[in-house]
Amino acid sequence: MTSESFTVAGIALLISAFIQGMSGVGFSLVAAPALAAIYPGPSAIGMVNLMALVQNLWHIWREKGQIHWVILRRMGIPLLIGVVVGFIAIREIPMEWRPAIVAASSLLGLAALLFWHPGSGRASAAISGTWGGAVNTFAGVGGPPLAAFLVKQGWTHTDYVRTQMVVFASLNIVSLPLLGLPMTAWWVIPAGIVIVIAGTALGISSRRVVSPTQALMLTKILIGAVAGLALVRALLQLYSG
Repeated sequence: MTSESFTVAGIALLISAFIQGMSGVGFSLVAAPALAAIYPGPSAIGMVNLMALVQNLWHIWREKGQIHWVILRRMGIPLLIGVVVGFIAIREIPMEWRPAIVAASSLLGLAALLFWHPGSGRASAAISGTWGGAVNTFAGVGGPPLAAFLVKQGWTHTDYVRTQMVVFASLNIVSLPLLGLPMTAWWVIPAGIVIVIAGTALGISSRRVVSPTQALMLTKILIGAVAGLALVRALLQLYSG
């Protein structure tokens, strides 16, 4: 990788962590298409999962709400089925298509945040878990379908946030061994972790001057812009090659 690629990856992680800290959503939806355009193969999504895991663990430690562990029993099997489906997709879909599919999956995740309103029962748990597990393993963007289901559970906001982060972290941990990490310089991963923590802290601090409505609107714009540009770039590379 060139120094320019490292710089772009660092900026992508900083922006992703900032909007997650500011609005509570969006880290993987920005980071995944950006990193998939830089790193080849599934290891790019492994890197996204590792950085998301760091952020999720920090939120679990920071938040004070109750963790509703029973939801993992309800969603456990669908999540595992989704992970298997995602891993099969990794094995079967040609590598040159991956950046375009990851970017398209990010845009689909944004659409899920905006327009998908699942119920709170077992059928919705199965759909959300399978969808989230599959796209997280293949594209690193499994959060929106899971969040759309979890928000329907009637918990307090702090319970919802902390339980959601536990579900996300569990999915990160399961996906990481299947995806691996990029072969890169020793300092890249520690630097990425520092960037993610710093970006998240800045995003949380911005809540003092940015309203929740403004934060969510900015998050949607950034997700759409980054994923849209990544999709166009990937399609141009695909068809020019």
